[in-house]
Amino acid sequence: MPTRHGYFTMGLDCEIEWPSKEQKVTFRGHTITLRPETKEHAPSLVLKMDGAMTECDARRLLQEFLSGYSWIRQGGVAEMFSVTCSAAPMAVGKGKGRLISDAPIEHIPDPGDAKAKLALALYREAMSVNVIPYKFLGFFKVINVLHGKGNEQQKWINKTMNSISDSRCLARIADLSKTETDLGKYFYTSGRCAVAHAFADPVVNPDDPDDIRRLASDLPVIQALAKHAVEQELGVKSYSTILSEHLYELEGFRDIFGTEIVQRLKAGQQVGSENVLVPKRLSMRLQGRKQFRSFENMRVQVIPQERGIVALQFESEQGGLVAIVHLCFAEERLVFDATRFLGLEDDGSVEAAECLRDAREFFKYWLANGVTEVWDASQDLRLGRSEPVMPVNMRPDWDAADAAIREAEELVQRRREKTD
Repeated sequence: MPTRHGYFTMGLDCEIEWPSKEQKVTFRGHTITLRPETKEHAPSLVLKMDGAMTECDARRLLQEFLSGYSWIRQGGVAEMFSVTCSAAPMAVGKGKGRLISDAPIEHIPDPGDAKAKLALALYREAMSVNVIPYKFLGFFKVINVLHGKGNEQQKWINKTMNSISDSRCLARIADLSKTETDLGKYFYTSGRCAVAHAFADPVVNPDDPDDIRRLASDLPVIQALAKHAVEQELGVKSYSTILSEHLYELEGFRDIFGTEIVQRLKAGQQVGSENVLVPKRLSMRLQGRKQFRSFENMRVQVIPQERGIVALQFESEQGGLVAIVHLCFAEERLVFDATRFLGLEDDGSVEAAECLRDAREFFKYWLANGVTEVWDASQDLRLGRSEPVMPVNMRPDWDAADAAIREAEELVQRRREKTD
């Protein structure tokens, strides 16, 4: 198949969360554009082909991206059809409704292991099927990736059953245990084989409501087993695990500091500032918000702090703006409290007024569930990010915040006029 130039567009039929506006995601070095659903058009993916890949390469890349996205969002998504056009991405006709989410798309798994890739593809396929028997069979196929023979699959199910903690699954397991002495055999013969083979005994009859009802009750259990196989056996972390570990909060700093320093910090040891090497200039940003000039390319220095914590002091190039960010390696947290560690020394200059305006607007959006990010702008690399701010026992006065921003902007204008 020849390589192509142009745009490869994949129309989707999905039940998964999807952005309401265009969002670009980098996956395996390629930029993928997620386009929203409109009144006329279905959600779609767009990949610009640079002449180095075939249509087959493009489809494979997008399919594997979707498998990873389906895994972290735990929802179904499937290709309706795809088309290549040299001039511009084409639109795709409407599908069915879905959830909308404009949250940043991060932590897409891209395993190097072939079995893990296949398991993600099968898991997405199962999530995307809207027929209960085939959905059940789809999840069972994930187990089949690990074990090829029926008796091995049954043994694995019996061994793994104790790891399930979901309340719905536990209730179904308890109910089945009243009549079934071997749950592995039950799920294999009355589930997998009964769906896959018309000559099996028992067999799932699509016209028999009792068969469909029984499989629907078993479905959460087999999905939980498939999920365990992907995460625990094949090493693809689920989104909930990623969030619980918080390793992403200090990911970039961990790479800069190195294993030895990070281990000492995690152990709560004192590490001298001379041993903590950070770029001399970094930027502070709020996820999903505009960049504030006063918070870009700030001078950075490490200041003395208690054991296990690295404190970074950010200073604006001009204007006297100062912010302190704490890197807490023992808890794997990046912490920034704008109510305590954001300050300004006003020297009467235009630059100080601009810093005041930016600081007040930054503070407003920080308070509105803001996620603080630290970036090395010279490399366009995010080094860390905080959790969203969750104000407690307070009701922000947004009108007052907007008034304070306007007041600062007026101060900027007065000082500019004074210096002209």
